[in-house]
Amino acid sequence: MITYKLLAEHKQDPVLGEYKTYGIAVEQEDTVIRVIEDISPDREKVGRLIGLFNSERLSPSQLDEAVENFLYDFEV
Repeated sequence: MITYKLLAEHKQDPVLGEYKTYGIAVEQEDTVIRVIEDISPDREKVGRLIGLFNSERLSPSQLDEAVENFLYDFEV
């Protein structure tokens, strides 16, 4: 079974300095098979997105397109 989980990270940027950001880890049978880092600094939005992915059982093959849609067109 595929499970999407919240990934929290601290990043360092020469312009922005240090900041906290959230991404998605994709797990299959307790093994991380994919990671997309630094999607948004908004924990709640990324958390809602992950909830949607899990409830709709999003295929990992659709993950890039789904995240791209979230970033450009879609509000959770």
